[in-house]
Amino acid sequence: MKITLLLAFWSCLFISFAQDKIQIKEKGTLESIPFVKIIPVGKPAMLADLDGFFTLDLSQVTAFQLKFLGYKDTTILVSELGEQREIFLQPLSEMLDEVTVLPGENPAHRIINQVIENRKKNSPTENNAFQYQSYSKFYFTMDPTALESIPSDTEDSTLKSLKSFFDSQYLFLLESSSTRKFMPPSRDKETITAYKVSGFSDPMFSTFANEMQSFSFYENQFNLLGKTYINPIAFGGTRRYLFLLEDTTVVGNDTTFTISFRPRKGKNFDGLKGQLFINTNGFAIEKVISEPNEPSDNLSIKVIQEYAFIEGKKWFPVKLSSEMSMPIVELNAKLKNSSIIGKGNTYISDIILDPDLKKREFGSVTVETAPDANRKSDNDWDSTRFYELSNQEKKTYQVIDSISKEYKLEQKLVLLSALAEGKIPLGNFNLDLKRLLNFNLYEGYRVGLGLETSKKLLKRAVIGGYAGWANKDKEWKYGGFSEIYLLPKKEFNLRMTFQQDLVHRGGTVFRSTGNTFSTQDVFKQLYVNKMEKQRLAELMLSGYIFPSVKVAILGNYQRVELTQGYQYAFGNQQLTPAEPFDLAETSLEVQWQLREKVMQLGGKRVSLGSKFPKLALKITKSLPTLFEAQFDYIRAHVEITQSIPIRGVGKFTWMVNASKTEGNVPLFLLQAANGTGGNWRLSVVNTFETMLPASFFSDQQVSLFTRFTFLNWKTKYKWTAPQLSIHHAMGTGSMSNRMAHTEVFQTLEKGYYESGIILDKLFINGFSTFGLGVFTNYGAYSVPKFEKNLTFKLSLGFNI
Repeated sequence: MKITLLLAFWSCLFISFAQDKIQIKEKGTLESIPFVKIIPVGKPAMLADLDGFFTLDLSQVTAFQLKFLGYKDTTILVSELGEQREIFLQPLSEMLDEVTVLPGENPAHRIINQVIENRKKNSPTENNAFQYQSYSKFYFTMDPTALESIPSDTEDSTLKSLKSFFDSQYLFLLESSSTRKFMPPSRDKETITAYKVSGFSDPMFSTFANEMQSFSFYENQFNLLGKTYINPIAFGGTRRYLFLLEDTTVVGNDTTFTISFRPRKGKNFDGLKGQLFINTNGFAIEKVISEPNEPSDNLSIKVIQEYAFIEGKKWFPVKLSSEMSMPIVELNAKLKNSSIIGKGNTYISDIILDPDLKKREFGSVTVETAPDANRKSDNDWDSTRFYELSNQEKKTYQVIDSISKEYKLEQKLVLLSALAEGKIPLGNFNLDLKRLLNFNLYEGYRVGLGLETSKKLLKRAVIGGYAGWANKDKEWKYGGFSEIYLLPKKEFNLRMTFQQDLVHRGGTVFRSTGNTFSTQDVFKQLYVNKMEKQRLAELMLSGYIFPSVKVAILGNYQRVELTQGYQYAFGNQQLTPAEPFDLAETSLEVQWQLREKVMQLGGKRVSLGSKFPKLALKITKSLPTLFEAQFDYIRAHVEITQSIPIRGVGKFTWMVNASKTEGNVPLFLLQAANGTGGNWRLSVVNTFETMLPASFFSDQQVSLFTRFTFLNWKTKYKWTAPQLSIHHAMGTGSMSNRMAHTEVFQTLEKGYYESGIILDKLFINGFSTFGLGVFTNYGAYSVPKFEKNLTFKLSLGFNI
């Protein structure tokens, strides 16, 4: 028995020594090519593994052929191979675009229908909980084809420098490692345990590699660089996509089908093209190569996902690769293809299916960085990396870190982050861009200046102030504030404010959101034409009591002065613009994004959004007995918004807002309908497009705004991509004490209704888009002549 075991052991040992291990790489880039089909003469075919390796007893064959979609078929003679154990395949410069489909059932469709039928069973995020470790590496460099084209004997000093630089290092390099736990259907938690970035320490880069693509190719909407594409294996895939069976390989008891896919001609949607490798074991994805069907002139991306059969249960992603190119960025105008490319891999290991996970291990924060993630030692990294750093990678860290230190790149990154928030850092202070120039119909043009302390001066607090003057009302406005960061991670802050400014008549402001910098909010402000003067002193405590629920408690005392000749009869008194009055209030604000996913990157909270509704609630109660405060009232306002993508069709957005004031109060404490008709002729979402501003007031009202935006029409021109939207809005309300107000306005008792259509992106200029819309109101507040109810508007947007 012992002799038999020894013979078996020696036999296996001899066989393993006899096998030659060979790796297949791409010529030029030297990247490994997984799943290449190897056909030895007189032997069964086989596939290379995830890293392009295969084993073959070269003494038993004279030649073998290598086949892979997108590369030239290559035949290797063993006699010419010698001691070389790396084989290089030449990419095809062109792929055939035209195909002929013969009558009869497409064999690829039968396979794809099986894949779609088994999609939920095979999806990593369905049915099974899991946990794993991952390691990611991503780098940027010059396109290797450009470097290869530089002659070795060139006399051009610039080309010499470029070749010397990129032969020895990369332009940028980052690494990260993480642990992830998942429990169906949606509990998810990933912790970035380590990250290292050449030249920077900010944790915002720690998730870079993971944000290139969706984790799995089974999702209906596949994400590439933040843009969603309809997945070819989503339901209805064979109606949208053309599939072609390119190759069939039998490995053991299983068969792998190579199937190419691309959108069908004439279909109008954001689609993908590439190849699927389908294994008959469960008709699951073994590998997928994919990229957008319509390449961009500015940025292109191609991704690869590779799967392995884990624990005899399920195919699971084990390697995610991304390759991006930026043709718009040329490093040398004389050198063809001298653009920047980026390449990266994420390796997934230590996969455990159905681990013993508890619900308490999860929350709304789905991604967070560990406190010591950027302070790992070299020994820690050596145990984390899948492969040892090359000399090129080591030098990248050394050189880019020194350049960053010399040119203070970290500080420049802080500048860019501040600009995204509407601020310009000026050493110890920040300049508030939102205060420089504004416009509304009441003030006209308002110019001003806002300054606040930066984190360079104060780490746990900020002190600021502003002043401004408007050309229409010819009045100065000013204010100041201080804010203490009590619990920065939860954004728990205590803020004290004093200002002499204006308040929108009939408007509601959520103080805990601050001044927003969005295009639509700027457009809304353009239409404000009724305001009151307000001197305000306020104290606010705000923060996240849960990762997706923000709460603010406020108390204020204010002195208000009516404007524009408006008067209000209050008991036996008549309030006029010449008679200021005092108010005291306490408020509660709640903002809740249902099932919101959040990243906590260091001290920065980053929302990943949610497909569920967002709720905002504000309740205000007056304190009429405090000092000289007047008026006893309760004011409530609620908004619910949601955006719902509809696969292959477009997006439906809706908003409901409702508000009510209990008590006899001036107009500025009631509810103004949100009208944006006339004047600027700009389309503003979630408003009454045909209603003149400040023309309707109520003490209780409810409004509904809906808009369905279809996918844009594909054209052969880059300057236009028309996109149709259908708008509808309605509102109703009442006013119980109308005669107390001298203002001329209407009420919503009879209901206000309007509809319209918008053609966006009729003209595209860089990042800006221009379109046209036409709207009409109907019902009790319309006029008999149809054309008099029409409102034509310009639609502005961004092309991102």
